[in-house]
Amino acid sequence: MPGAASMRGLPTTLFEKAEMNKTLVSIAVMAFAGAASAQSSVTLYGRIDASIASQKTEVGGVTTVDGGSLIRSGAHTGSRWGLKGSEDLGGGLKANFQLEQGFNIDDGSASSARQFHRQAWVGLSGGFGSLQVGRQYSTIDNLYTEHDALGMSGYSAANYAFGAGTYVDSSRIDNAVYYSTPSFGGFSAAALWAPGENKNGAAGTLKSLTGLQAMYAQGALNVGAAWESQRFNALADTTAWELGTSYDFGVAKLFAQLEGAKNDATNSKDSGYQVGIKIPFGAPTLAVSYARENLKTAGTKVSTASAYTLMAQYPLSKRTYVYAAYLNGKTDPVVGATTRQTNYGLGMVHNF
Repeated sequence: MPGAASMRGLPTTLFEKAEMNKTLVSIAVMAFAGAASAQSSVTLYGRIDASIASQKTEVGGVTTVDGGSLIRSGAHTGSRWGLKGSEDLGGGLKANFQLEQGFNIDDGSASSARQFHRQAWVGLSGGFGSLQVGRQYSTIDNLYTEHDALGMSGYSAANYAFGAGTYVDSSRIDNAVYYSTPSFGGFSAAALWAPGENKNGAAGTLKSLTGLQAMYAQGALNVGAAWESQRFNALADTTAWELGTSYDFGVAKLFAQLEGAKNDATNSKDSGYQVGIKIPFGAPTLAVSYARENLKTAGTKVSTASAYTLMAQYPLSKRTYVYAAYLNGKTDPVVGATTRQTNYGLGMVHNF
């Protein structure tokens, strides 16, 4: 009888062991999956800017554009959505990517025929810094946002004044290889190289672009410089540079920048500056900026462009704020009629 009892207990013991093994395997699989998901991530993000805005343009005192009031998308900051992510490859090395597309909130259309025209790149980062390949911001644009009281706003005084210059600026560069160093006590540097699609392409198409950047950012101080050169097929080169700084005093943050450009094809040069201030009043902030640029051809002054901007922002949450903006710009050629432009907008920005 004892033998029979032991035989009856044998199947039960084997069954319990099998169930325990399956449980352990399940736990191991779940633990591995959890570790894998913890090592990689993909984030959906975006920004929506909708406003009631108006633009009026006068040439020689005669109104040529009177847009009235209309709903606009991205008048202040471009509406966009995107995907970005990273994967931990071990040893401090990560694989990263970003895809970003712009859209118009007023009618739901894409803001470009390109799927991801704002950014589309993949790269690696680690102790050596970061290396990115694809469509991405230029060295000048990455620095520019640090030294403008309005950032890359459509209401920026510098956007208006500097836009009248001779340099053919491409804020986002195709086929770009972008390397940035880690920060060494606040100092960092970056370099960009972008070969054109066709080195023997049609006249005027881009053959290559090279950009360099150096910056010091420590505490309240930010100082930086950037340089960029464009080479074209069957056309002379263009170069541009930017030098800027900002300092946060707490009660106010000051901004200043100098810029210059040269276009060998037209024998033109421009030089300009911008100054600005951003003042917090508790939660709301007020930003004021002024920019001016002079354009010369063959050493002779051709025109002067200037603008000033006022912008107030009031946060409704960490991700949402409302704003009011006003821009007044003027382009005064040596020969010809003066162009004046006024823009205003009342809008809301939501980040997700």
